[in-house]
Amino acid sequence: MTAPASSGTSRTPFGKHLIRAAGRAGRLVNQLEASVMQSSILASVPFVYRRLGMQTVKLMLLLAVASVAFFLAIGMVALWTIAALPIKSDRQPRIYEVSHPQHQSKYPEMYDDNGSPT
Repeated sequence: MTAPASSGTSRTPFGKHLIRAAGRAGRLVNQLEASVMQSSILASVPFVYRRLGMQTVKLMLLLAVASVAFFLAIGMVALWTIAALPIKSDRQPRIYEVSHPQHQSKYPEMYDDNGSPT
């Protein structure tokens, strides 16, 4: 038996903001493309070259955003991995640090056969 899907969305406020920002950026690029294609300044440039130039600009923007997202993702995975590593202290106990867990193995002469300090 499966559970029914909820009708509400489970997007976070930050996710909603990112989706809105992506939508606005897409509309902005479309407006820029339309203005470049119909520009009177670039009227002397053939339409094919204007379209090719606009596609090149869009590709460069896409690669810039993708590279930033890729390196952020790699950084997050690295940070997550480093945070999951166990913390190990290589510091050896000093002779007077009897409460240290490794004191008995480091200074066995200070303990009797039952493991009690002498």
